[in-house]
Amino acid sequence: MRIDDLKLFTTVVQLGSFTAAANAMDLPRANVSRRIGELEKSLNAQLFFRTTRKLRLSQHGEAYYKEVLTVLEAYQKANDTLLKLDDRPVGKVKLGLLPESDEAIQHILYQFQDMYPEIDLDIRSTNSCYTDMYEQGLDLAIHAGKLHDSSFVARHIAQLGRMLLASPSYIEQYGMPSTLAELATHQCICYRWPDGTLEDNWDLIDEEVKVKSRLASNNIGFIRRAMLDGRGIGILPPLLALSSMESGALVRVLPQYQSRADDVWLLYPDRHGISRATRLLIDLLLQELPKKL
Repeated sequence: MRIDDLKLFTTVVQLGSFTAAANAMDLPRANVSRRIGELEKSLNAQLFFRTTRKLRLSQHGEAYYKEVLTVLEAYQKANDTLLKLDDRPVGKVKLGLLPESDEAIQHILYQFQDMYPEIDLDIRSTNSCYTDMYEQGLDLAIHAGKLHDSSFVARHIAQLGRMLLASPSYIEQYGMPSTLAELATHQCICYRWPDGTLEDNWDLIDEEVKVKSRLASNNIGFIRRAMLDGRGIGILPPLLALSSMESGALVRVLPQYQSRADDVWLLYPDRHGISRATRLLIDLLLQELPKKL
């Protein structure tokens, strides 16, 4: 019996299926099923009831799961104690980034690896960190906007306003609006939030404008690329548009207006046993990200 197998067992329980656990841990599904079977054989106990539609813990599995969580937490604390004595942080951290946001964050991650050369980073792009936190097995993620799930720890990083932008080709074809009211006659590209809400009421400081959404997506990278392709006016934070603005690929529309600021958060699961490597990255991001935003 190995610690890795116990970690795998708890991941299966938390995600509810072998497939989800395989995705989260970057393993073949067959590998997960085999290892859980071997664990049950070594314990001489059935941990799960398996059906074609559902996986649930047996009575033995429920009792074993509670004890294993305690064991894994103690194991992590013991490892952290030794590493602190050696002052040699090691491990791996999976970080979820908003699409197109890597430009502002990438050099902080390089700095982290220079500081801790024995910590590996696995960077994932995520449109919904609430889903991807478990499906991709993320240790932490950057999130902008409303908080939709109270089961995560949310650390506030900064507030970030957004601005109206379009490509020069769109302005050449449709003209530059001179008032907010004119936006209603323009083609606009809108974001759809993870809860399904379409953001077609653009809440600007002191004013709100209803726009016509000709194109919508829950993928902010898609929205940015559509704007670059001249498909319409969108509203983006500088974080996601800095290089495009510097190159002239996107230009300000009604520059006297800016949205109300969105909160930017660092999210991670509310669970015991967060690794020292993860905590070190959290500390650095909380220290350095506000400077970039």
